[in-house]
Amino acid sequence: MATARSPTSARAGLGEVKGSYAMTAVAGDFDNDGWPDILVACDSTPSFLLRNNRDGTFSEEGIERGIALSDDGQEQAGMGLAVGDYDLDGDIDIFKTHFANDTHGLFRNDGKGYFRDVTASAGLGAQTRYVGWGAGMADLDNDGHPDLFLVTGGVYPETEGKPTAHPQRSPRLVFRNLGNGQFEELPVGEALHSSRGCAFGDFDNDGDLDVLIVNLNEPPSLLRNDCSGAGRWLKLKLEGTVSNRSAIGARALVRYAAGAKTVTQVQEVQAQSSFYSVNDPRLHFGLGAAASATVSVRWPNGRVEEVGACAAGQLVTIREGAGVVKREVFRTAGAGRSR
Repeated sequence: MATARSPTSARAGLGEVKGSYAMTAVAGDFDNDGWPDILVACDSTPSFLLRNNRDGTFSEEGIERGIALSDDGQEQAGMGLAVGDYDLDGDIDIFKTHFANDTHGLFRNDGKGYFRDVTASAGLGAQTRYVGWGAGMADLDNDGHPDLFLVTGGVYPETEGKPTAHPQRSPRLVFRNLGNGQFEELPVGEALHSSRGCAFGDFDNDGDLDVLIVNLNEPPSLLRNDCSGAGRWLKLKLEGTVSNRSAIGARALVRYAAGAKTVTQVQEVQAQSSFYSVNDPRLHFGLGAAASATVSVRWPNGRVEEVGACAAGQLVTIREGAGVVKREVFRTAGAGRSR
């Protein structure tokens, strides 16, 4: 990671963070103290977790907090990052993509910003064939359990069309969240590309998340999600007033029924994620069979606003200090789809 040159970076202590090859950075409140931290995936070197000291400075604690290395203490080729709440316990977990012949890592947050590598126990350890790049932790089937999606692609263009263990063009990967801490890999078709960035958003406003992918030396790919299940969903658009207008750094907590229990899922509005990408700023929550969810928002300035119950199947605009100011029902209000 290059030495920081700006005065602000120097004052924040970032100029002292050296010795790794930074690839992707994501800001998020990983230790739930109300202050945004910075996670940096690093290639072939330990990744960084810059913990916010709440005084304008940061401390690098990647090793201590369990995110710098793999579970067996090895450096990994960190490429892309996805953050979200895959286990529905109200804190932000991390998914990090790596080079071929290594696993893509899932790190579970204990709620205080300490992470455990659960890649093997989550069933993700078998997929090591491709170089991973952009990724997302997104509920692609609206069952209430965020899934994992990543794009892949080689780094040796001279090998294209030749037999090799590391093909230049390779598939996208999808891992469906089974809701019990484990994932299953799903087939995603025969399309092969050398991809890098990917971003998630509902471009056609039909109630499910689509994916835009940047490919090397060819046009981008727009994957339209045609989810056909009965899962419900809720979208939140946050607008800051005292905080920044885009509400970057705001955190939404959504509580909904999952079987016989009530679960909590957290998402934050972010300016960057995946791999040099940015997602739709509207937060999308799959709700499974739940007809509504209870929403609260913590704004970037620390103020917590209880929004209350919101019915599924709509985009709810929440303005800081004013609560719900707009509701938009999409074509798929309630359960299922109606094309």
